[in-house]
Parts: sequence; structure tokens; C-alpha cells
Amino acid sequence: LYPKNQKELLEHQLKNLKKEIINLDCELKLKAKNFVFFDGTLASDIMIIGEAPGYEEDKLGKPFVGAAGKKLDEMINAIELDRKKNVYIINIVPWRPPKNRTPTDNEINSFLPYVEKHISIIKPKILLLFGNVASRSLLNLKEGITKHHGKWFNYKNPFLNKKIFTICIFHQSYLLRSPKSKS
Repeated sequence: LYPKNQKELLEHQLKNLKKEIINLDCELKLKAKNFVFFDGTLASDIMIIGEAPGYEEDKLGKPFVGAAGKKLDEMINAIELDRKKNVYIINIVPWRPPKNRTPTDNEINSFLPYVEKHISIIKPKILLLFGNVASRSLLNLKEGITKHHGKWFNYKNPFLNKKIFTICIFHQSYLLRSPKSKS
């Protein structure tokens, strides 16, 4: 069965990508409740990439649904965006690390090729990278988010023949803990 239209093609590619990731040999999936793949609309020009699922995300199987998700919704709604209409959301790591710890370099490196493939399937025009893990891993940055917050980059995806405008932003959970950083 060959997909008939663009939406079916995207769904087919995402289904295959999901299978590839789920079949990976990974300790995280043994400890997490749910695989957290994406949320949002397939026909989006804007892709948001976070770090990894937290407790609420693991429980519900969707990215950014806890307190940080509510903050994300407030932020994107303020600029007339909506996760159900014009935004696509993923994480670098699709399973919750135990006790919400930061993913290890090994975990990040294991999933990075799949994140890049995911980006190439959606083909966004803009990437919003939330926090250190997303920013450092996709852009190969040495310094942390504080140095790069609000700065634009041209991200080169290995599967696409174009650059994508990319901005690094503080993660919502950081903003909830540090309200003075909301500038």
C-alpha cells in the first residue's frame, strides 16, 4: 500500500520511524511507562524540540503536558500559535530518564539520528530548541543555553538539502524555577 497523499506519506514515514525507535536496545524504555513520540500537527512550519519526557509526559505519553507544558502553551499562544493547529513538538529522548535526570551523552547520541530523521520528515521552516540538551546536541554547541538563549542559528539537517532557522530558548521548567529569566 503506497500512501495516496502528503498526509498519508507523512503518517507512513512517522509510523516507520516510531517502529525503528521502539525497537532500539535502550535501558530507558525498561524504566519508563510510555514512549513519548510527538504532539501537534503534521503540517507545521514550526517544530519545538525539548529534552526528554518528565513524570506527567511519561504518564500520558505526550510531550510537554505537565507544568512546563502549560507554560509552553502560554508562551506559544501569546504569539498566536497553538499545538493543535500550527506547532509540532518532540523531545531529543522519547522515554523518561529515571527521576527526571538529564539524559546522558550516550542516550542523546543514541537518539540524535532519529531526531534528525524526524526533523527531515516534518521539514519545518523554524526549529525552537528548548534548553541545554536540545540546543547543544542539535547545534553541536559547547556552551550552555545561557550563552545562546535568544540567538538564531542555521541548522543543517543531514537528511535535507537546506538549512533551517533555529533559535535556542530557555526550557519552560527552568523558567518556572527561575522567573527572573523570562526576558
